[in-house]
Amino acid sequence: MASRGKELLTGDQRTEFVRIPSDITDRELEIYYTFSQFDLENIKRHRRDHNRLGFAVQLCVLRYPGWSLSDVEPIPDFVIKYIAKQIDANPDSFSLYAQRDPTKHEHMEEIRQVYGYQNFSA
Repeated sequence: MASRGKELLTGDQRTEFVRIPSDITDRELEIYYTFSQFDLENIKRHRRDHNRLGFAVQLCVLRYPGWSLSDVEPIPDFVIKYIAKQIDANPDSFSLYAQRDPTKHEHMEEIRQVYGYQNFSA
C-alpha cells in the first residue's frame, strides 16, 4: 500500500482555500461577486427569492473561492446581502434555499451547462 506522503498544508491552511475571508474588502466584493447582464438573465429564470439567491450564491462561490456551495458554507451575511441587493431578493430567504435536497445539485448542474464548468478530475 502506497503512503500518501507528507502533507504540504496544515488543516487550517487547507480550510483557508475554501472559505470566503471575513476581511474581504468592498473592492474584492465588487470584483468577485458582481453579476454581468448574462448572469442576471440566468438568475432571473428562477422564480422565488430563495432559489434565485441560492443560484446566485452558488455561481459566486464557484467563481471565488472556486468551490461548490456545500464546500464553502457558511456564507458570511455581508456577502449574501451584497448578492441579494443585486438581484432584488430578500437576503433572509437564503435560509430557505435547498430545503428540497436536490435543489443545490440541480442548480450546480445548470451552472455547469450554462457556463461550461466541469468537475475537476485526475
